Amino acid sequence: MNHTARRDFLRLVLLGGASLGLLPACDDKKTPSGSASGSPATTSGNSDKEFQIGWSVWTGWMPFKLMQEKGFLKKRADEHKVKIKLVEFKGYMDSVQAFAAKKLDGCAMTSMESLQPASNGVPSVAILINDRSNGGDGVLVREGTDLKGLAGKTVLLEEFSVSHYLLNRALESAGLKEKDVKIKNIPGDDAGKAFLTDKNVEAVATWNPHLFQAVEQGKGKLVFSSKDIPDEIMDFLVMNEDALKENPGLGPALTDAWFDAMAYFAGEAMRKDAIEIMAKGAGSSVEDFEKMLKDTDLFTDRKKTADTLEGEKLKGTMEKVKKFSFDHDLIKNEGFQIGFGHDAKSQLKFDKSYIKI
Repeated sequence: MNHTARRDFLRLVLLGGASLGLLPACDDKKTPSGSASGSPATTSGNSDKEFQIGWSVWTGWMPFKLMQEKGFLKKRADEHKVKIKLVEFKGYMDSVQAFAAKKLDGCAMTSMESLQPASNGVPSVAILINDRSNGGDGVLVREGTDLKGLAGKTVLLEEFSVSHYLLNRALESAGLKEKDVKIKNIPGDDAGKAFLTDKNVEAVATWNPHLFQAVEQGKGKLVFSSKDIPDEIMDFLVMNEDALKENPGLGPALTDAWFDAMAYFAGEAMRKDAIEIMAKGAGSSVEDFEKMLKDTDLFTDRKKTADTLEGEKLKGTMEKVKKFSFDHDLIKNEGFQIGFGHDAKSQLKFDKSYIKI
């Protein structure tokens, strides 16, 4: 997994060192109230096993904290007689590696990371879209430079990460190729900090809060962001298909609990409480968390989420992600198949059947 994409330095303020130690977020046991048409039945399976779901700190994943603290996951799990434990990781890639090693039954991850465990033998199913980056990832340059002006310049970023992918798409939009710039590999969070503190840093690909801080402080300008490639940088809850089969209530429990949290977040009376819980869990101020939410589209609607999960646009996006992953040696097989729908025969598939409409 040494060459896999990484977000070890999380997009929000870190809660501590990126140790591999697991931080059990809760012993919640949840199960949702059903599944979509054509989906697996929600009768209980192995009710004794406790399924482990990994997640890490990022704006779009903080609803997992809300699911835990407000009891939504517990309620849904009890309904379906399934036991679920949320496991919070300090290091994002630690969670992905644990999923790849089959130490987790599910894990929150980006579209790019989802390919690697699957291509290495983990039967993987994306059952939920958590969020899409809508300006939360971007390319910063100094005043007087534009995208075409990046040619010959050094760009700091974390190699093989979503930032690396974003830079490639930015260069492509300007008629440039990756070979036209010099890439310096550095943890993505450090890249953002370096741009803010070192005037010699010419350009970076990073994420919030560094993006809005650089612009607000007049230290640089944003020349390309995830807003320019909508739906291409997305986060998912990816499950081991064996776990979903072991207890058919597992997938629906997780998706129903997510949408319970989304309903709480969207409610005018509860929104303030929801944001305070998520900001605290992220180690962020409410003000900064609100800013990051503006550039992160949470998937709050069941039908929209289900339609997007198996939609044509995502199919096209995943082909782009697959090509990038193959070109950068993150996956070995260019013919690796990505499937859509519950009955797809592929090692990685996107399946809306666990979302009850």
